[in-house]
Amino acid sequence: MNLPALLRLLPLALATSALAQTAPASAVVSYTDVGNPRAISHGVGADSAAILYVSPRGDDANEGTVDRPLATPKGARDRARQIIAQGLTAPLDIVFGGGTYRSGIPLELRPEDSGSGAFPVTWKAAPGARVIWCAGREIPHQWSRGEAGVWQIDLSGIGPTSWNFRQLFVDGKRATRARFPNVDAPNPFLYAKGGGVDHAIIAPALVKEAWGRARDAQLNLVPQWRFFNQWNTVTNVDPRTGRIDFADSERHAKVIPGNWFWIEGVREELDQPGEWFLDPETRRLSFMPPPGVDPNTLEIVAPALTRLVTARGDVNAGTHVTNVHFEGIEFRHADFTLGHIEPRVHTDAAILFENTLDCSVRSCRFENIGGYALWLHLDSRGNRFDRNTVRHSGGGGVLLTGARLSYMDDSKIYTPGEAAAKVAPILNEITRNTVEHCGRIRYYGGGVHLDSRPASMAMSPGNLIAHNTFNDLSRNGVFAFRNQGGSVVEYNHIHNAMQTTIDGACIHFATMSHLNAPNFILNNWLYDVWGFEQKPDGKPIRRLGNGIFLDWDTSNTTVRDNWIYNSVGGAIKPIWQNQNLVIERNRESNERIVPPFVAELGPEGTATNGIPLAANRLTGSVVHYTDAPRVRTDGTWAPQTVSGMWGLFRFNFLVGTAAIPSSAAYSLPIPEDGMYELSLLYQPGADRASNVPVHIVHADGESTRTWNMREGSPHGFSVPVGSYRFTAAKGGTVTLSTVGTDGKVIADAVAFVKVGP
Repeated sequence: MNLPALLRLLPLALATSALAQTAPASAVVSYTDVGNPRAISHGVGADSAAILYVSPRGDDANEGTVDRPLATPKGARDRARQIIAQGLTAPLDIVFGGGTYRSGIPLELRPEDSGSGAFPVTWKAAPGARVIWCAGREIPHQWSRGEAGVWQIDLSGIGPTSWNFRQLFVDGKRATRARFPNVDAPNPFLYAKGGGVDHAIIAPALVKEAWGRARDAQLNLVPQWRFFNQWNTVTNVDPRTGRIDFADSERHAKVIPGNWFWIEGVREELDQPGEWFLDPETRRLSFMPPPGVDPNTLEIVAPALTRLVTARGDVNAGTHVTNVHFEGIEFRHADFTLGHIEPRVHTDAAILFENTLDCSVRSCRFENIGGYALWLHLDSRGNRFDRNTVRHSGGGGVLLTGARLSYMDDSKIYTPGEAAAKVAPILNEITRNTVEHCGRIRYYGGGVHLDSRPASMAMSPGNLIAHNTFNDLSRNGVFAFRNQGGSVVEYNHIHNAMQTTIDGACIHFATMSHLNAPNFILNNWLYDVWGFEQKPDGKPIRRLGNGIFLDWDTSNTTVRDNWIYNSVGGAIKPIWQNQNLVIERNRESNERIVPPFVAELGPEGTATNGIPLAANRLTGSVVHYTDAPRVRTDGTWAPQTVSGMWGLFRFNFLVGTAAIPSSAAYSLPIPEDGMYELSLLYQPGADRASNVPVHIVHADGESTRTWNMREGSPHGFSVPVGSYRFTAAKGGTVTLSTVGTDGKVIADAVAFVKVGP
């Protein structure tokens, strides 16, 4: 059986009759079992849990009893670490009394802070208590009235000397940093007449010398392709030419005519109620409250941290933080950072789980944060983000990343090292959450963003995204990038997406692979997908906002029983070299339509299509030329870097020619006996060899064939070269040779996937 035939059968084998709109009770998976949340966290014996108590009125010198509580998360962590080191004999609960906790440093958890499956560690709010972990500092009621309705306060001696924040929250709402044009102007944007990667040019009459004098002014700029924004720090302006220069961080795309932006962080632009300005050198904070309002009567909070919790194992040592849970806590007032290496993957988050197993965030609330609520990084598996509420975030809900961020770009390595390059988050559940009013700082965000994972993991299982409500988003509801396979996206209610950018969707997959494990997009209600492009006349147009977008050769995907309306780019749009798509029983309309399964959508729904996540995979892998233990090269192979799609990505491979006879031998780690389809990954071109010898050692002997590398996938994706039988005991090899070839031979990657017994 060949790979396409296998993939056509796999959805039926996995889902069978469970693809009904409402599954029977026996098909309901673990995330719907909410009758006893404590039992979910702790299992049998939870009632005998050990308890540490924490209170804002406690003291970290205390024992952590109900009468002598601890005071801070760090103090609780240190005491819990002592208990864990002695060996847990019961679950450990760290219970916080009502109040606000401002410790000034993030809570740092390491493998020694882990629980176990039988005895987990849970950080939780006391029953009925409102517990707030605040990343900010409250501004003291020491404001003095200045001129023109502006009040001021000197922050010298308050907070660290390096404290420089770019958000301010007044009575629970994000205030406006002094900007031009004003947020309520008839046309609240400036428009480029031209520019480059390091500057923008606008009408000279609009440029003000004060912008160049400002010590920390930024442009919030939507550049060339109009599907992300970047924050550029202004270095100089020229009022004669209209040129605005900016620093070298976040130069992700050039500025072209029509790109829109505003400038903020300029004292001279503080000219209307609700605006504020901080001078990072003098430490003077200025604020213009509404007329007649004394800011000393307001709760004003400035962020001091970008992250509240980091739980981190060591990917190189193979260690993890395990069985640690957070329940019922509010996380607020985290800041954002500048200088991200990839505009589509901004890594600010209130909580970071890196190399974590079986941890969770449940029934928590995230409000006024600078990035995502949760960031799952590297080898993070079996984690849950369940029944949380995320509102007014700078980014979105949940971010999942491997070592390399975004697109096909090999140069943007966030976490270096051989171990990090081989892992990415899988088998996680993101369920029953509400994420809304998000993307206020970074536009390329959304409810869930699954970023690129290694090619070797394309056939691995994915993640479950189910029963969420995502509303009022700057960009996508759910996004999945390169090599993301094996995911199930079902029973989500996603609307009012794509409100600041174009070329996306409520559900947007760009797997860039024909080898990914099957993805399922089922029973979702998607509508009001705007696709926003601002125009210089102040009137935005709608463009390229889709219900479901199967982008960049997305393959092996089933799209079924989704109800979609009011999408300007198309209800369901597959593009380019998609393979093995099943698109059926979807309902599309320009007018409002309501699915019959509407009661099963969002956090209160319990239906499932019954697809077992761990089994939703293919058998096989991809061996890349950088995998030194499995690839042996002889002769001369020169590294080469190419860019594609107007410079959107860069990737690397090896090139050899007949001038120096060379070979590249790929050792295939066959996991089980059977028939496997082999594929080569390379970018074709007119200068490639048309007669590349490909020698294959398999269970039945050896075979040699000639391959034409002038033909193939234009994006360097997999090209099948035949099926062969392999055994796990013997493995197999594929060797590329340059001997006698008539052009360049590309050594990039070899893939193998089981297609039969």
